[in-house]
Amino acid sequence: MKETLTRFGRIDILVNNSGATWGAPVTEMPLVAWNKVINVNVTGTFLMTRAVGPSMLKQKSGKIINIASIAGLNGTDPRYMDTIAYNTSKGALIAFTKDLAVKWGPDNIQVNAIAPGFFPTKMSQQVMDHGADYFLNMTPLRRFGGDEDLKGACLFLASKASDYMTGGVLVVDGGTNAL
Repeated sequence: MKETLTRFGRIDILVNNSGATWGAPVTEMPLVAWNKVINVNVTGTFLMTRAVGPSMLKQKSGKIINIASIAGLNGTDPRYMDTIAYNTSKGALIAFTKDLAVKWGPDNIQVNAIAPGFFPTKMSQQVMDHGADYFLNMTPLRRFGGDEDLKGACLFLASKASDYMTGGVLVVDGGTNAL
């Protein structure tokens, strides 16, 4: 953050894209695992936002984009995604996004979230290995998301085209949440 301010004199966009997960039933979830997921996904977002906040508030403008997940919108089938800490953390990011949008909207700071569906990543590999067919059948477009599928959403939220949007959750999931 300091290097960005030194080089550019301002911070216009923050994308909070941290993520950790842990798969286990609630009764078997180690507290250390719960804390790790919450600390990375929620506390990390809070800390980065708090760090850029003074700059954005001073300049009376900014865009904050939080990467949530459709797992934060609904419950998930434990046979394929028994990830209570991850789901809880992404739901918390959605609440964080909405609340901060209300608080910083008067200072012309737009705070929005993207809720991706199933995208093959290193973090999702185990879930995909176990339930790829299930997730494809739960996705009306019948494919997983790729890099190109998130770029447009992120560019939109970072651009002037979204200047009248704050507190929103842009769902990019191939239609999974429509079911």
